[in-house]
Amino acid sequence: MILPGKNTQRLLAGALIAAFASMPVAGAAAQQAAENPCEDAQTQLELNECSARAYQAADAELNEAYKAAMDVVKDWSPESPEKLRDAQRSWIGYRDKACLVYQYPESGSITPLLINDCLRKITADRTEDLKALAQGLGN
Repeated sequence: MILPGKNTQRLLAGALIAAFASMPVAGAAAQQAAENPCEDAQTQLELNECSARAYQAADAELNEAYKAAMDVVKDWSPESPEKLRDAQRSWIGYRDKACLVYQYPESGSITPLLINDCLRKITADRTEDLKALAQGLGN
């Protein structure tokens, strides 16, 4: 198995920093904040903390989309809420396992950032799916 070397890790860290810096801030409270502490993040600890916050924001948005989708599907059939709940539980297992690939022996202190970014991306994709479901699939 070939693991990324330090140069690859630096390139990946730089790409992730750029991605986080260009990410829109979610939520009205965050938009009202006078400054974004993640904008000036420089240490690995700061970057890891910022990536955790970005994932938490994505997870909060996912939870809202899930509630909205559940409100819609409950009117479809008696089985629909259970089907959505089961699908969501399966998706959570997938998300968690898919992001564990970034936890490899030589990844070092950047590991939390890599995992959080993976969790954030997959969560954002699922949020969009749930939003589409909540809109009634165009019905």
